[in-house]
Amino acid sequence: MKLSLPLLNALAVFLLSRFRAVVRAKGDAIEMQIIAAVFGVAQLFGAGIPSTDEFLTRYWTTLGPVVYPPAGVDRSAMGAHIRVLCHELTHVVQFWRDPLDFVGRYLTSKGRAELEAEAERGACEAWWILTGEIPADLGAVDITRHGYALDDSHADLTRDLLEQAVTSVRAGVLSTDVGIEVAQWVRANAPEAQAGTVIL
Repeated sequence: MKLSLPLLNALAVFLLSRFRAVVRAKGDAIEMQIIAAVFGVAQLFGAGIPSTDEFLTRYWTTLGPVVYPPAGVDRSAMGAHIRVLCHELTHVVQFWRDPLDFVGRYLTSKGRAELEAEAERGACEAWWILTGEIPADLGAVDITRHGYALDDSHADLTRDLLEQAVTSVRAGVLSTDVGIEVAQWVRANAPEAQAGTVIL
């Protein structure tokens, strides 16, 4: 990646502002503590979701316009986590697009699979712009089976949507608001750092 950490941090600040998002420490948020406790109980009954500790220490979470990084992430250096931040910001875009529809879709397996695929596409587009590479773990359906409680058919749907995304991203086609904003910011602020070719 050609973009320095200070410029990545500046990009992160820009994206958070652009999409009207805020970052809040997961460990300090009572709502995250409640969700973590519910996850712990649900896991006892065999739900394919993270344990209480995993949820708090390994998983990024977004509720509406609030992004919650896991414990230990320096919120003042979000640029170090630009790929996952772009994934989470795509969820913020989805929320702002239609809050009620987003919640309704996320509560269904098919809707969650589609929303997660779009969010990962946003991260993939940003990563392509910044590195000229497609993330190696992009099609890892085990992540959606465990972290998002998707059955095999819906995890496969996520993978299939991402395989289609890879083809168009490699051709320089951007379709997410996050990918387009990353490309425009890089062109305006550090054009020499753009690694992947895109059509704007």
